Amino acid sequence: MKFDLVGSRKWLYLISGAAVLLSLVLLAIPPSLRLGIEFTAGTTAQIRFQKPVSEVEVRAAYEALGHPEARVQAISSLEYLIRTRELQVPPGSFTTPSASPDEGLRPVGPTPATTIGTLTVGAKDATGKVSLRSPFADDACNFGTVTGEVDAGTKADVIETKACPEGTVYRVVSGSTVGWIKASDTQNYVSATARPAQDQGERTTIENGLRERLGDFEVLEFSGVSATVSGTTVRNAAIAVAVASLFILIYIAFAFASVPSPIRYGTCAVIAMLHDVIITLGAFSLFGKLFGIEVNLMFVTGLLTVIGFSVHDTIVIFDRIRENIRQAPNASLHENVNAAIVQTVARSLNTSLTVLITAAAMLLLGGATIQSFLLVILIGITAGTYSSIGIAAQLLVSWETGELARLAFWRRTPSTAESAG
Repeated sequence: MKFDLVGSRKWLYLISGAAVLLSLVLLAIPPSLRLGIEFTAGTTAQIRFQKPVSEVEVRAAYEALGHPEARVQAISSLEYLIRTRELQVPPGSFTTPSASPDEGLRPVGPTPATTIGTLTVGAKDATGKVSLRSPFADDACNFGTVTGEVDAGTKADVIETKACPEGTVYRVVSGSTVGWIKASDTQNYVSATARPAQDQGERTTIENGLRERLGDFEVLEFSGVSATVSGTTVRNAAIAVAVASLFILIYIAFAFASVPSPIRYGTCAVIAMLHDVIITLGAFSLFGKLFGIEVNLMFVTGLLTVIGFSVHDTIVIFDRIRENIRQAPNASLHENVNAAIVQTVARSLNTSLTVLITAAAMLLLGGATIQSFLLVILIGITAGTYSSIGIAAQLLVSWETGELARLAFWRRTPSTAESAG
């Protein structure tokens, strides 16, 4: 039984046209896309906890504080980089990271100790004496001998901190006694810069809420991202797609130079790729309106991945068309393209289904961080598989037979009257 998939190309064009038109209508209805904090003005905070906390706990704390949009990125089990929408804070609330005491040139001779915070020696309800220790082999994460003992409940100055796998450790001074102590053996740590003296709006609200839920921490950086910077991010993302399209067109035209009209192959591949991009954007426009799903940098990453997958699938079919033309040069392009699609359709479907099943499983079992990426993969690869078979290859035949030229209403053919005359 012979399948003539190319013969049904007008129906395939109709399906694609309806999907693209619907996507453009959705994009035309404000808001076209619900932009994430990466593409709008926002606030970034880098904080370091005294005790290890999980990324899930940090994200849950921000959600409880009214910031479900927060993007949490783990630097270590103690440090996190959090991006939120633009917070309402008074002037002077933003801080930048200070240089580490180990950076730059160190002075000759002893360096005066600088108090960077205060704490209470001894855990909650602790009594008796608490030991301060020296570092073992100059490693503060491993304690050595006891340098002295301090009564539980004593206020001490912190002159140095270090993040260790088991939690933060402090080097403290109490009278003439100096030594290291674990954060678990202290309470009420207050950094010299962590707690603002005056109310700093939403920053103060968030920091107090985090301390209640996750314990003490130090704010290493608190800064804002302006709308100008966000606009640059959007422009760079659009440029990335445009540059990718240009290089794809050039590469395919060069790779298929051995067949007639190689520029058509590159053009058809780019048209199919844009078809996939528009449908994906339209789907996210719908998701944003119905479910509040945002477009973020993971979305851009997924979109570039879809572009690569779509073009790769198209090239596989084009390569088979080239081989068929070499083997049957007298056959029509219609026959060679149809044979190529039939020969490669099983491979295309199997590859795509494997990726889609994996992405669906990750979407169901994975975290919210990569949700946008996986949704783009599911939608984009589905559209890409369809466009490779139903758009890119079919357009080659339509171009060859003059169907595309007939669609250009401004290119008139000789009238019937002129022909009769």
